[in-house]
Parts: sequence; C-alpha cells; structure tokens
Amino acid sequence: MKKIILTVAAVFALSFANAQDLKSKKGENYLPQSGDWAIGFNADGLFHYVGNAFNQAGNNAAPSVGFQNAGTFVGKRFTSDKTAQRVIANFAFGSNSSEDAAGTKVASSGLNLSLGLGKEWRRGSTRLQGFYGADVMLNVNSNSTKTTATGYEKDVKSGLGFGIGAQGFLGAEYFLFPKISIGAQYTYGLMIGVQGASTTTETGMADVKGSKSSGFNLGGVGVSSINMTLHF
Repeated sequence: MKKIILTVAAVFALSFANAQDLKSKKGENYLPQSGDWAIGFNADGLFHYVGNAFNQAGNNAAPSVGFQNAGTFVGKRFTSDKTAQRVIANFAFGSNSSEDAAGTKVASSGLNLSLGLGKEWRRGSTRLQGFYGADVMLNVNSNSTKTTATGYEKDVKSGLGFGIGAQGFLGAEYFLFPKISIGAQYTYGLMIGVQGASTTTETGMADVKGSKSSGFNLGGVGVSSINMTLHF
C-alpha cells in the first residue's frame, strides 16, 4: 500500500501544474460530458507494477486490473456533465465434479446473479472531481451438490436465495489524462436477504427439508482501493 500511495503522489505532482487545464494540448476534454459511457476497474495491480518499477523489488508479472467491486461489472452513462446513471452487474455460473478411487462421484454447481441500478452526482470544476449517490441492489443465488456411487445417490439442493438492498456512496477521482481517472469511494448500505429451504434426497432415506432463513444487515463501510475509470 505504501508503494501505491507514493506512486500516486508522484503522478499527482507531475500533473499538478496543469490541474486547472480541462483540455489537453490536442483539444481533448479531460472531464466526462453528457452522453459519455464509462467502465471502472480496481487498479491496485497496475499501481503495484508501476511502483515496483522505481525500486529493486522488480516486476514478476504484467500489470493488471480487477473488478472495481468484488466480482462485479460497474458501468456509467452520463445524462449530463454532472450526473450519471450507474449499473452494477454480475452473472456467475459454475460447476465442477470429481471422482475418487472407489468410484464415488461428486458434482456441484452454483448460480449467482447480482444487479444494481443507481444515480451519481458530481461536484468540482477542476480535474479533481467529487461524486456521491445511491444504488439499489438485487441478488439471487442457488447451489446444489450430488454424490453418486454404486447403488447410492445423495442430492442436496439449496433453496433459492434472494436479497434486496440499497447503498449510498461517496468518493473522489482525479483525471490524469483526458477521460481517464483514478479515485476511490466509500459505501454504506442496507441489505435484507431470504434463503429458501434446502432439500436433501438420499437413497434409502426419507427426503429432508431444511428450514428457511432471513437476514438483515445495516452498515459496514465498504472501501474501494485505487480505482481506474475509462470514459468514452
């Protein structure tokens, strides 16, 4: 983290002299405008790579970027120069199977769908921009595991999980280059979830029905690390 902070500080220092210039020498706008689209990434890996270039640690891998929010896509559409609609989305489906020496097979699969819609407002008249807003979030998930052997089968299916909530966010970003910014944000949210009853079917046994559950969570300030956002 210290390397990242020093690297970002160096970049800010190099560009400080032109901080008030909202257009490049080629006439390109630094700040997003109405009609622009944007996509965000977690850029910790990229700044680790740049930071290592200035010391003896060296770089053993190519620079990389990750999801801005864990496992989710974050996109924006600017409805004006100072407001944007946000989309947070993730669709994940996975399955795997294994077989031991005795011929027992285990197969599992899972599904997770997350979707968020929100609005963002922006403040600032220089390349340093503040932003704030709120998102409404929806999550659906399920999973199952099947074990089979000679004359035996066990199938465990989770109930359908459903969650709905909202989060507020507050952050800032700096436009290093035209339409390319780095920044971070804090989030604070509310989530209500319901998990359907699981079902277990096993050879020679009566079906077993699990119990339903529900949960409520308020708080937990979420902190994004260094994010990079590309506007186009």
